[in-house]
Amino acid sequence: MLNPEWVPGPQFKIRPPVRGLGALERPRLEDALSVSTDSHRLTLVTAPAGYGKTTFLGDWVRNCALPCAWLSLDRFDTQPARLFHGVVGAIQSAAGRLPLPGNDALLALDQGLTHDRAASYDLLLGALEHLTEPIVLVIDDVHLAGPELANGIVGVLAASAPPSLRLVLSGRGHAPIQLERFRYGEGLGELRAPELAFTREEVGHYAFSFGQGAAFDAGSLWAVTAGWPVAVHARLVSLAQSRHVPVTTPNAFPTQIPLADYVAEEILDQLEPSLAEFILRATTSDWLGRRLAVELSGRPQGGVLLEECLRNGLFIAEHDYRGGESMYQWQSLFAAQCRRILQRRDPLLAERLHRVAARYYQDADVVECVAQALQGRAPREAVISLGAHWLEFVLGNDARTLEQLCEDLPAPWSEDPEILMIRAVCRVLAGDAAAASELTERALSRTFVLDDSRRRRLDGYRALFEPLPDGGRLGLHATKAEDGRSTIDTPDDGRSADCSTGMYLLAQAEFRLHRRGDLATALLAAARGTRKPEKLEAIEVCAQADLALAFAAAGDLASADEYATQVLGRADALGWTSKERIAPAWLARGIACYWRDDLTAARTCLTKAQRAGGELFPAGPLTATYRVLVDCASGDPARLADSFAALESFHGRGLFAVSSDALHSIAVATVTEAQGDPAAALAIVQPLAPGGHGALADALLAELLRRGGDIDGAQHCAESMTDRRSNAYIDVCLSLTEALVAHRTGDTAAAHERLEHAVHRAEPASILRPFAERRDELADLLVQHAVWGTAYESFIAALMARDAQGGSGLRTQSYWSLTEREREVLAYMRSIMTAAEIADALYISVNTVKTHERSIYRKLGAGSRRDALKTAAKRGIV
Repeated sequence: MLNPEWVPGPQFKIRPPVRGLGALERPRLEDALSVSTDSHRLTLVTAPAGYGKTTFLGDWVRNCALPCAWLSLDRFDTQPARLFHGVVGAIQSAAGRLPLPGNDALLALDQGLTHDRAASYDLLLGALEHLTEPIVLVIDDVHLAGPELANGIVGVLAASAPPSLRLVLSGRGHAPIQLERFRYGEGLGELRAPELAFTREEVGHYAFSFGQGAAFDAGSLWAVTAGWPVAVHARLVSLAQSRHVPVTTPNAFPTQIPLADYVAEEILDQLEPSLAEFILRATTSDWLGRRLAVELSGRPQGGVLLEECLRNGLFIAEHDYRGGESMYQWQSLFAAQCRRILQRRDPLLAERLHRVAARYYQDADVVECVAQALQGRAPREAVISLGAHWLEFVLGNDARTLEQLCEDLPAPWSEDPEILMIRAVCRVLAGDAAAASELTERALSRTFVLDDSRRRRLDGYRALFEPLPDGGRLGLHATKAEDGRSTIDTPDDGRSADCSTGMYLLAQAEFRLHRRGDLATALLAAARGTRKPEKLEAIEVCAQADLALAFAAAGDLASADEYATQVLGRADALGWTSKERIAPAWLARGIACYWRDDLTAARTCLTKAQRAGGELFPAGPLTATYRVLVDCASGDPARLADSFAALESFHGRGLFAVSSDALHSIAVATVTEAQGDPAAALAIVQPLAPGGHGALADALLAELLRRGGDIDGAQHCAESMTDRRSNAYIDVCLSLTEALVAHRTGDTAAAHERLEHAVHRAEPASILRPFAERRDELADLLVQHAVWGTAYESFIAALMARDAQGGSGLRTQSYWSLTEREREVLAYMRSIMTAAEIADALYISVNTVKTHERSIYRKLGAGSRRDALKTAAKRGIV
């Protein structure tokens, strides 16, 4: 017999709570839970406090088509008898409201637990087996039952309940029951914090319920709170209560959301004191690893506590390895509230922990080090980190951020000579020589505050960036290598790392400002040459990527392809997760493909360059310009609209100091012309003074003026570039423009001389785009030129055949042995792209690509990709 001595529990524990006024209905979550309970016997709903678990589950229970039992747990339910009594009472209450066939045995159960727990559990399981219709048991706040939950009735039901019982367990952390057999066996339904967080649309709906209008920026509030419902609610309440805070845009600072008391009471105070103290210390930094966790907590088990936070879903996520250890990221809003709590409780400890974090990040992350040092009132730590690592920092970040870090330092540290010199370098890279000179003078006037070590380092900066007295810009000596290219003599004084990095940065400045391309190329080559294992590997690869782009910009398409391919291969071998460093290599290949008139490959490479580089990619405007040129050439309106929008997003942002405006105007005119309005295109470019812009801008400008009928302007523009025609494709463009101008004016000899010169420069590098762009106007002139006489008969013949057939490449007899698609695949095989990447670029399956590759090997008599490419090159196919 069961023990009848039990006390009836409060009825509110077995009823879903009353819905709060103004609570947001969330049908997407209710639908997800319905699908989960239909498919799984056990479903977990786990998230930290403030994610609306109870409200959402209560709504679901009230709306569910199945009979639902509800049980809310409290801290006394750690007692097995009390928990058993609550579970049986909840199930009987639901079964009694909706009588089901076979529920007699369930209703007849005594809710008391005998001394023989196993017998009581068996009786409940047996009664559930008599049910002919399913019933859902929702148990809320299971974390309050403690670690013994698995050994009580809940653990038994999860493991052995019949299919007629669907179990939904809701709590804040990891449920202490065995779950792995569910995950890898019959299946387990789970709804976690990412699913329970508000979406952007839900934030907008919730804000509307608080009286906010259509102008309210729901996206900003969603981004700041990461969709944490209680944080969204707190911010909207504070906005509604305050008349001094604008209601159109929420404050972007997480610390302004009044949540510190909620976090203290509802989260930290519910944890074990040791874990709560660890969280207050470890949230000093949003990002941390095990070693920093140990240093901040002052306890050797800091790493274990970090894993416990992750296991229990306490606003933390694990990310990829950095420096040999996993990195963990706190949810920024939660971490900000924890810092506020610690600041109120122990401000001296909070400052000390910020200094600990600053020292930890001093050699690993300049941005984080500076932020932590300033919060810890230790600006000297920030100055030391900036001075020691600013060169490496620029390699992976933009100079504008570095300059802002220097400007954020408080006085007198903002006037430190080393900081002033770093700011001067940033101004040099931005092309602001006047500001750089003024900052340098201020730095030199304060060198008396430096010790010997820092003064030597300051002198090193000056040596790297000192202008030449003869009008040159660099204190480095250029010589000619055996292949005719410029090289830079580098000193061997023990500072090769700094010298290599400095030359790399200076070359970037030269190239980005559209100055002397040959000097930029020589500098980049020198930066590659002064390498050392490990320490300079990143510098070398970065320099090689920019070197590929410099070669492409200088017209050496073969070298651009060579270096770009090497960079992409090395980056893949290094496993770099950040693609910013290799974006110049993709751009270099895109430029080469464009001038060879391989528009499909050009678009693919340029798109990869733009995606890899992101908004801060310094050559972003150049990438966007070439994308516009590609899409104008291919005549795809949808793609052209997309590339033109990307170009407009870069305009006026100042990433190029010299010819950005001219390139932008020319690109806009090219788009206008492609849309069928040549008169408007001419009106756009005529205000540009012919000549005086970058080589690419002037070459494109000359042709636009010619096509628009401004012959004098086109001739003037071409004449202004007499000493700037070393670039092969620029020279081809200008020569063809001059040939067509001469042909129009009746100067036949000049027309053929210019055309022959264009062919002479184009043939070695397969520069085809300028001919394709002028295809209709060149058709008759090419025929006449073949009769007139040329040293490049095969090239002229191939051009005429190509134009007549509308093909996309020069054809020879062996070329026809491949189908059109096989030629496309072969073109991509020249890169390091995998079969999957080629398939993605061509919008075909991987198996189709492999079929084409096998056909190419068979037709060319090759056994590998390398052999196929060698044979194709010999036959003139590629």
